[in-house]
This record gives sequence, C-alpha cells and structure tokens, in this order.
Amino acid sequence: MTTSLVLREWGRIVRSEQNKQVGFDEIEVGQQAWLFLAKIAQSSDKTHRYLTFLNTHTLKAQGFVGVIATPDGTQIEILPKHAPMIEEPGLVASRKLLLRMLKAAKVLPFIASTDALIDTLKQPLPEVLIGRFLQDLAQVVRKGIRKDYQRVEAQERFLKGQLHTARQLRQSPVKQTQFCIEYDVFNDNRAENRLIHAALISITRVSQYLPNQKLARELRFAFDAVPVSTQIASDFQAWRTSRNMQYYQTLLPWLKLILSQYSPFATANQHAGISFLLPMDKLFEAYVASEIQRGLPPGYQLKTQSSAKYLATQNGRSMFQLRPDLIIYRGNELLAVLDTKWKLLDQTQPDGKAGIAQADMYQLFAYGQKVLNGQGNLVLIYPQWQGFTQPLATFEFGDKLILDVIPFDLEIASNHNQAWLCHLLGDR
Repeated sequence: MTTSLVLREWGRIVRSEQNKQVGFDEIEVGQQAWLFLAKIAQSSDKTHRYLTFLNTHTLKAQGFVGVIATPDGTQIEILPKHAPMIEEPGLVASRKLLLRMLKAAKVLPFIASTDALIDTLKQPLPEVLIGRFLQDLAQVVRKGIRKDYQRVEAQERFLKGQLHTARQLRQSPVKQTQFCIEYDVFNDNRAENRLIHAALISITRVSQYLPNQKLARELRFAFDAVPVSTQIASDFQAWRTSRNMQYYQTLLPWLKLILSQYSPFATANQHAGISFLLPMDKLFEAYVASEIQRGLPPGYQLKTQSSAKYLATQNGRSMFQLRPDLIIYRGNELLAVLDTKWKLLDQTQPDGKAGIAQADMYQLFAYGQKVLNGQGNLVLIYPQWQGFTQPLATFEFGDKLILDVIPFDLEIASNHNQAWLCHLLGDR
C-alpha cells in the first residue's frame, strides 16, 4: 500500500514504527523505508548527498526537490522551501512552483498548465505527474498505436515468407511435412509500446488517485496484446525518433521518469514508483534564466554559465575558471553579470547584510574585476518572500562597479521582475 508523505527541503526524516506526517518540516517513516533511505545517506557520492544523518534515528534532507519512492511503497514528496513556514493551502503553490521550475529546466518540458492539471495539484506530486502522463498517452492512443514488422521463425505445414533451408535439412524425418520458415508479422510489439505497457502496470500498482487509476486501466486495454518490457534500458535505446513516431515523443520523458530512469538510486528491476531528485539551486537558476529570457527586448542576449574568464594565471597557464550564472549582452556589449542564490534573505536584519554570505560577496567581486573589468553592474538574485520584498541598498565595490541585490518574484509573469529588468537595461 502506497503511503504519501510531504517534506520540504532541509526537513527531517525520523525512524519510527510507521509512517506519519508530523509536519511539513518533519516526517516519520517505518523500518523498511528507513533502511532504504539510510543507504542513500551512506552513499559515497559526495556530489549528490541527498540525505545526511543528524543522529542514529534522524535524517536531514538536503537542497534537493522531487520524489523518493521506497520499495515498501512509501512516497516522499520533497518541495521547495520558499517560505519559513507552510500550511496545507501552501502545498498547491509549492507544487505549482516546482512544476514551473521543472519545465524551465527542461526536465519535463511538456508540462502544460491546464485546468485539469491545476485541479490535481491538491494530490501528491507523483499523482500530478502521473495524471499529466496519462493525458498525453490518451492523445497518442487516439491518434493510433504504432505498429512495426517483427521477424518470426516458425515451423508450419504451409510455406510462407522465406524457407530456412539449413534448418529444413536438419529436420527429423517425422517432421518433414513441416516447413522451417521465417516471415514478418505486422503488430504492435515494439520497444515504445512495451515501455508504455510497463509504465501503465507501474502506475496501476502505485497510484491511489481514483481518476488516475480509472484512466490507467482504460489505457491498458489498448496495450493488452503488447508484451511488457523486461529490458527497460535496451528498449529505451531502441526508441525511434523517425517522422512517423513524432507524436510519441512527448511520452519519452514521462516514461523515463515513471520507469526510474531519472532516479539516482533506482535498484535493478525494482520500480516502486516515480523517483527523482534535483538540486534546488540549479532549478532556481534555470527558472530565473527562463523568465529573464522571456522579458528581454530585441537586440539583447542572455548567456548562461559563460566560462571564458579565469581568476589567475600561473606560468602563463589560466587557473581557477570563473563561471557566472547569467550574463546579459546588448549586441557585443556586456551589460551585466547576474548570479542566483536559492536562500531566504531577511532584509530586517539591522546590519544591512540581510544574511548574504561573505563568500558570495567575494565571488561577485571576482566577477566584477575579471568579467566586467572593474566597471559595470553586478546583480545577486534571491527568491522573494515576505521577509525580502524590496531590493537592498546598492553595494559599491568602487566608483564604477556596483552590486544590486534583488528579490525575484516566483510567480509567473511577474510585473515586479519585469520592472527591475527594465530598470537594469534602462540604466545602460
């Protein structure tokens, strides 16, 4: 039985006798789920440290968002921490934000904001994603399930296709009345359909949302004659992108998600449900870049992760590469360097720093000296929340090099974001 729990990034997971939603910053999980999560925390991969131990019975989620599905059916939904506290109604806003960021980062580029999708946002995130996949699959079925020719070897009393002479000569005398033949059969047993059937079986096993269950069962009838994929990785490699398969392409990222191809901790032949975790700072960076790109007027260009500059040289060799998140150009003229930080600032702090890390200031100063040659505009971008609603007073690194620290409104098509972008470009 699937149990859905909700946690925000940096929340705590406590070992207990059974699953329990203590709050949105703390949950309890049973022994089986705990053992699976503990193995993730013990991973030697320091680059993707999704969970860490606080003590022997408590884990702490790190700055990743998404879903962890454990083999016992527990699904832990990890949402962005974009406010100090969250209540039940805030879950819908958190899910909407995460879906927008997943789309901006091109993890799930086919997510669309439809009324049907918004209606499901009160459900756990896996159910939201499953519902979107089923809607896309229903459209594919309406257009027709693609078939292909499959080579078949058989022994028949009639001659069909090609006679396999070597095998025929080896036939025992009692089977001389049968022909060893090979022929092509036009059917729907192809890699794409096998993967779809496997995904539908996984969905019917883990989904608890009745509309999803109903639609999944209906769609399974269309693939009833298709074998279930037993070689997931091989079938994904065999996926075709030819012109007559174009309408299938929207299903590919969904299938990879449902069949655990995006999961960094999936076990072989074990699909407990949707699993994926992505770094929140990278999602925020991608979302900011997407929104800025939409707001740039003609003649301006946004570049991401530009890496042409270095901090120092040693014996003529460039050392310590600089990689600003975002750079805005007008033609060939560099206008501004922007860096994103997924952190909640507090502008009420009396020291005026609002919680900005000193290391971040050093980083931006290096960008100013090496990328902007000591003059121009630097921008630090943090998420907007009730404790950080207005830009901080400008920081001056010198007469010609300044740093603006601005709140980025996480709501889509925000007038606030458009205003500071126009101000930034207008000052040029």
